[in-house]
Amino acid sequence: MKNVFYPQMSISQIDFGIKVITEDNAKIIDSLEILLYPPQGFVSFLNDTDSELIVDTFDQDDAIRWVSSERRTIAPHQALLLGARGSRIHIQVLAHGRPMYDCDKGQAYLFDGHNVYPKIS
Repeated sequence: MKNVFYPQMSISQIDFGIKVITEDNAKIIDSLEILLYPPQGFVSFLNDTDSELIVDTFDQDDAIRWVSSERRTIAPHQALLLGARGSRIHIQVLAHGRPMYDCDKGQAYLFDGHNVYPKIS
C-alpha cells in the first residue's frame, strides 16, 4: 500500500474550520426555526366515500397555501388524524374540485364526497 502524505494541520486551523462550519450550520438551523414547533393536536378526518382520497393540510396562518404541512392518503371508509400548526387547520381534498375546508383541532369530521360535516356529539 502506498503511503499518502497529508500535510500537518495545526490545532488552531482545525478549531477555526470547526467554528466556521458550526456557525454556518447555526445560520441554517435558525432559518428553519419553524421545525422546532411541530403541530400540536389533530383533526380526525373520515373518508366516507368508496374511493381513496389524497388530502393536504395547511397551517392556520398560511394565507398562500402553496406548501402543505402534510399530504396524506386516506383509504375508503377509513379515518386519519391530520395535523398542522394553529388551532384551526385548512384541509384540501385533491379531488372533487379541490375544495378547501377549515377544521377545528380536537374535532372529528366526515367527508361524504361532496362536503365535510363535523361530528355531532
